[in-house]
Amino acid sequence: MTLVSIIIPTYKRQNLLQRAIKSALSQTYKNIEVLVCDDEKSAATKAIAESIAKNDNRLRYLENVRTKGVSGARNTGIYAAKGEYCIFLDDDDEMLFDAIEALANNVPEEAAFGCGWRNFCDRNGKTEIHKHIAEIDFDFLVKRGSCASGPAMFVQTSRLKTIGGFDEAVSVTEDYDLSLRLTKRFGAAIEIEKVTINYYIHDGDRLSANGLKLYKGKRSIILKHGKDFGKRARALYLYRTRRNYYGINPRRAFAWLPLGKAIDELRRYIKRKYFSRKNK
Repeated sequence: MTLVSIIIPTYKRQNLLQRAIKSALSQTYKNIEVLVCDDEKSAATKAIAESIAKNDNRLRYLENVRTKGVSGARNTGIYAAKGEYCIFLDDDDEMLFDAIEALANNVPEEAAFGCGWRNFCDRNGKTEIHKHIAEIDFDFLVKRGSCASGPAMFVQTSRLKTIGGFDEAVSVTEDYDLSLRLTKRFGAAIEIEKVTINYYIHDGDRLSANGLKLYKGKRSIILKHGKDFGKRARALYLYRTRRNYYGINPRRAFAWLPLGKAIDELRRYIKRKYFSRKNK
C-alpha cells in the first residue's frame, strides 16, 4: 500500500485546525502521514498538533522554513514528505473519510494529478457538487480560468519536486499556477466522480475572497503563462481579472482599457450576456 502524505498548511486557525487534522487521520486508507505546516510558528498550533500526535504518530508538526505564505508552507510539507503521493488540505476544510482510498484506487499513474468533487459549504450549510469533468488538460484549464481541483490535488511527490513545487511568488492563485505547470509538463489530469472535500466558505477571511489579492494573483498568472494562452483566451482572462478587482461592475472593469479595446470588449460582453440568456 503506497504511503500518502496529507499536507495541511495553517495560519492562525487553531479553532478550525483540529477538524481538518481529525478528518485526515480518520481516513479508511491507513498508510498515510499528516504534515501540519505552521506558517505562523505558533506555540498554540504546535501544542494542538503535538497533543494529537501523542495518540497517533502519523502526525508531524513542521514550522514553515520557506517563504512566508501558503505556498511556502505547502512546499515545506512537500520537501519533508515521505509519501509517494501528496494531497493538500486547507486548515479550514475537511476531508471525507474515504477520500484517499477513492483517489488512490482511481487515479492512474500516468495522470498529471487527480482530484475529486468538492462540497461548497456556507454558513447556512448549503452544498454544491461540481459536475464531472472528463479530462483536465492545459487547454481546459486556460478556458476555465481557474483550477479544477482547488488546492486538494492528489499528485506524485516526485512530480511536485520536478517542477519546483508551488511558486512562492504567486499569491492566491498558486493552485491554478501549479495545475497549469503540471498539465503542461505531464499531460492531462483526471477528476473522479466522488466528493472528497468539504470546502467551507467564510465571510471574507479566505485569501481568495480578497479582491485586490485575487486580482494580483490572477495578473501574475497571465504574466507567467500568457504566452501559452491563445489570443482569445488571453483577452477573456484579462477581462475576468479586471472584473475580479472591481467586483461584478463591468463598466469599471472596462475602464482599465484604452477606449477602442474597451468598446470591443464591451461588444463581446453584451454578446455573451445576450446568448447566455437566449439559450436558457
